[in-house]
Amino acid sequence: MWLADLCIRRPVLAIMLTAALMMLGLVSMGRVSTDLFPSVEVPIVTVETLLEGASPSTIESEVTERLEEEFVAISGVDTMRSVSADGFSQIILEFDMEENPNLKAQEVRDKINQTMPDLPDTVTQPVVSILDPDSEPIISVIVSGQRPVGELTAFAEDVIKERLQRVPGVGSVKLVGGREREVRIWLKAPQMRGYGVIASDVINAVQRENADVPGGRLDYHGGATELTIKTLGEVTSLIEMGEITVSRGSGGIVRLNDIAEIEDGLEDERSYAELDGGAGISLEVRKQSGTNTVEIAHTIKAALANLEAEIPFDINLVPVRDSSRFIESAVRDVSYDILLGILLVVAITLCFLLNIRATLIVATAIPTAVIATFYAFYLLDFSINMISLIAISVCVGLLVDDAIVVLESIYREVEAGLEPREAASLGTRKVATAVIASTLCVMAVFLPISFTTGLVGVFFYQYGVTITVAVALSLFVSVTLTPMLSSRLLKKSTGHNALFSMLDKGYVLLENAYAKSLRIALQARWLVLLLAAAAVGMGVYYAGKVPLAFTSNTDRSEFLATVELPLGTGITEAKSVAARVSKSVGDLEHINLVFTTIASGVRAKTNEISFYFGLTPKQDRNIHEKEVMETVRSALALAVPDAKHISLTSVPWISGGGFFGADMEMALSGSDLEQLRMYADTITGQMEESGIFRDVKSSYETGKPELQVTINRRRAADLGISVRDIASSVGVTMGGMDVTSYEEYGNRFDVRMRYAEMYRDEIGKFDLIQLRSADGSLIDFRNVAEVHVTSGPVQIDHYNRARKIGISANAPAGMATGELMNKMDEIVLGLDMAPGYESTYLGTSEQVTEIADAIIFALIMSLLALYMILASQFNSFTQPVIIMLTAPLSFAGAFSFLAWTNSELSVTTQIGLVALMGLVMKNGILLVDYANQMIDQGRTETEAMLEAAQLRLRPVLMTAFSTIFGMIPIALATSDGAELRTSMGIIVIGGLVSSTFLTLYVVPAVYTLLADARILVSRATKSST
Repeated sequence: MWLADLCIRRPVLAIMLTAALMMLGLVSMGRVSTDLFPSVEVPIVTVETLLEGASPSTIESEVTERLEEEFVAISGVDTMRSVSADGFSQIILEFDMEENPNLKAQEVRDKINQTMPDLPDTVTQPVVSILDPDSEPIISVIVSGQRPVGELTAFAEDVIKERLQRVPGVGSVKLVGGREREVRIWLKAPQMRGYGVIASDVINAVQRENADVPGGRLDYHGGATELTIKTLGEVTSLIEMGEITVSRGSGGIVRLNDIAEIEDGLEDERSYAELDGGAGISLEVRKQSGTNTVEIAHTIKAALANLEAEIPFDINLVPVRDSSRFIESAVRDVSYDILLGILLVVAITLCFLLNIRATLIVATAIPTAVIATFYAFYLLDFSINMISLIAISVCVGLLVDDAIVVLESIYREVEAGLEPREAASLGTRKVATAVIASTLCVMAVFLPISFTTGLVGVFFYQYGVTITVAVALSLFVSVTLTPMLSSRLLKKSTGHNALFSMLDKGYVLLENAYAKSLRIALQARWLVLLLAAAAVGMGVYYAGKVPLAFTSNTDRSEFLATVELPLGTGITEAKSVAARVSKSVGDLEHINLVFTTIASGVRAKTNEISFYFGLTPKQDRNIHEKEVMETVRSALALAVPDAKHISLTSVPWISGGGFFGADMEMALSGSDLEQLRMYADTITGQMEESGIFRDVKSSYETGKPELQVTINRRRAADLGISVRDIASSVGVTMGGMDVTSYEEYGNRFDVRMRYAEMYRDEIGKFDLIQLRSADGSLIDFRNVAEVHVTSGPVQIDHYNRARKIGISANAPAGMATGELMNKMDEIVLGLDMAPGYESTYLGTSEQVTEIADAIIFALIMSLLALYMILASQFNSFTQPVIIMLTAPLSFAGAFSFLAWTNSELSVTTQIGLVALMGLVMKNGILLVDYANQMIDQGRTETEAMLEAAQLRLRPVLMTAFSTIFGMIPIALATSDGAELRTSMGIIVIGGLVSSTFLTLYVVPAVYTLLADARILVSRATKSST
């Protein structure tokens, strides 16, 4: 091979090439960011619209449906989901993965602009945002102290938030649990009636008398000077605000002080946060998209450390829910697994080569390929993350395979008496074709993984590319540096020490025993194939025992819980429940931290309490996180017996977009909401009866108490009072409204107007509201409207424009998502839904079904590429089939090992299964390639295969065991979240164990059978002619 010969002749060139690759890699390592997962753009666009005071049905008809009608015309829409709730509409548009999310977001904005004239006048401008997996807080900071909540809020807002927002890479900081300063105008209903003033009069007066109005500009001195004119009309104190004139009539001037009390107070309490039972204010810090999570988290914590030296002694800052902790831990643990794998690979290589120099030559391929791969990371804008590190750990054993084969071939030539340089050239030339083909086979397996569709393709693009680049670099090292070093360092063996001699004798005995057993096997080839088929059948049997899942049941030493209280529960009651839960759950074993928030989401539900539980480290526990969750689930049920729903989930790997929520999610869609409710009730009832579902929930909820104002339209029209006037008066007096703002010392605060509490504390107080008719007279509210207490649906969901009810549930400890889905399929199949009604899996369940299609695509593409490579190498249409038959041989060990270790067939496991196709074929390539060389020298097919099998046994075992031992640290990893990668290690080890053993007999049997078949066909052809 010319490249190997060149490097043998010019060793400095080989060293410089290798040094250049390593130097580029080392420089790039410091410039590559660190994160949990690859930074990707997922084409999901959300549209959120507010229409204050509107019921879910009104939101559905007036906002959601009108927007959906426009959005459905946008090309590339895969699914469209929506939620219509009190005053809130959310539409989630999921586009095909190949679509550009930024372009699609702009198309959505264009459609919104076209629809705005058809939406209600009081609707807010819809907010369009693109799903960002980085949108979840990377760290939360609790601010607490023995100070009034107003002071704490001001300190958190003005000092801590302001400082954190200046940290490079921080995107936003949101306060939860704070109450900002707010000027309250408490209207006195009797005085207003006495003075003949209504709410709109007060609003108009405050807005009219508290405004800085620009007056244009003044030019004078012939235009030489220009001054801007501004009329200072804003009030400068609350006393001055009280002097605002509201009305002027025969009874005199009515000032704001006459009909209202002005209070310098706090906004209504609408959210809450506490840590381990202690109330505080939470600052949720989010990073800018695509930035380095670990680096930003370190900078934030450094900024907090500096702040602690500056803040008053009675204020405490405690960072909680720090996502960088898990990322750093995961990266550190995977890196440790990689280093341990490298040591094991080097050790196993030494045990086979029995030569320290030869082992060192082979070992150079690992650091060279791994370090140089980071240069590819830099060029391709990859990050150091769980996916890319798993890829590196998978290919640790692969990186020495080519070097082993090349060196073993060179070593045989040296032992045969050739001079080292000549042996290096000849040995490399003999195996070059096989080495290149086997490496191309590995690349052919992993590259299609990068181009699969859906979420799998998006997140595993870096996985496939990383392994492809690494093995390509190892191939380059094996045909450049390895021959060069061999030509300089390898010498003919003069004997081994006692240990190596014993191992060498063992290998000779093994080779002889294998040769004898192979001779016997070739006399009973059909029996060999029958036994191989039985082994494959065993693998298929165990495959049915392995449950499907998108991700494995990981233990990250943290999980989430949500407690939904009865509808209408206020913030005070929710706080009481939160305190009760923190006390009861915080005392449980293994619970280290309880972080609680109320109404922290977009819709700010005061009846929804969110908990984050931090556990003792995994290594210090003897039970799985899922078992702790079961204990907490029981404790929550006892602590909150009146809860409407309790749900516990693992911390999702990807946030937003509905990808990951409950373990099992299903949508029932159709036209009639009542019919859907009946189906949902039947399904949830059977789910509860089955006993295998936890946290069963239907998204259809009724019973939310609400006050409905019914307007006598004819009477109102006769009096000249519009519906908007009535709604506005009710909103201001009972609900409250921000009417203006007030500035003091450079800070601006909202001014909110509302009836004083004594005039709105019961339904009968609506009688105090007055309206003004067309002739200026005052009309009592009850003359044009009635108030009723009623209930209605909490929200109305759509799926692809049809009404939808969602059903969700979680899996108990020891059960995978696939098992829940199997039971759900039984339940839904027995339901016999009417035409026009259908069920669809969503979230994690949807990904479980889609992953199969993606993996099948990758598998088919891999097999086609493998066949084309092998057919080209062997110049034969039949010999590739011999090698490709070894792929199913991995099933026996792969699925047996998964079943025996109670592992799930997760996405990473399935990716590992596809990878096995290329790994197991390398052994077959070595056997067939050498046998073909022997045939060219005049051997018969049987003689050639017997010689090839015996001579290639050691390199076959070396490459197999190097990969197996490289995967052992991954398969045995016990760190937080290690389950994400352990199942991949298990399936690769199991598959290699079974396929390596069976390949050594199946390939020779099929090879010789095909040879016999060709002879029979040839004889038949000759006899017929």
